[in-house]
Amino acid sequence: MLDIERLEDIIDAVTEKIYLANRTGKLESLLDGWGLRDLMDNDALSSNDFYDTHKDGKIVVLGSSQVKEHDLLGIVKNLGFDKERFEFCLEYKEIVSYPFSKLQYNPNYRLVIVGAMPHSTAGKGYSSSAIADMEKGNGYPKVIRLGSNELKITKTNFKKALQEQQAIDYI
Repeated sequence: MLDIERLEDIIDAVTEKIYLANRTGKLESLLDGWGLRDLMDNDALSSNDFYDTHKDGKIVVLGSSQVKEHDLLGIVKNLGFDKERFEFCLEYKEIVSYPFSKLQYNPNYRLVIVGAMPHSTAGKGYSSSAIADMEKGNGYPKVIRLGSNELKITKTNFKKALQEQQAIDYI
């Protein structure tokens, strides 16, 4: 166990890193790396840092999932969406080689819904993960993470995410 003085030094150093990341626009990435992204104010994250696309564009669902595509399509149908708008990549092996670049600066993709996925993928660029790269707003559509403490696609959080985007008239 550390003494109070050493602990205060560590707190000061961490605080300094947070302030620097905030000034340089890298706070979101820093917190993401520390697994603390959920501490960001949702209003700060929804400041339209994503590439604006066609409202009726495709909705991509990426992430290893125990929920079957068929079940997710049932939710899509119940909410009144055309199933042709959705593109699913729910298998771990497929996610590793998913062509994330096709989403970049493509107005035909409206939303990316993500669950658990490997950090090392073809589309991560210089970021810690493909998700972090897309969230930087470098020409990618809006990204929604599913799950609270860990990324996970469930029927409930998938439906809720779609309903929330419907409610704000985004999709």
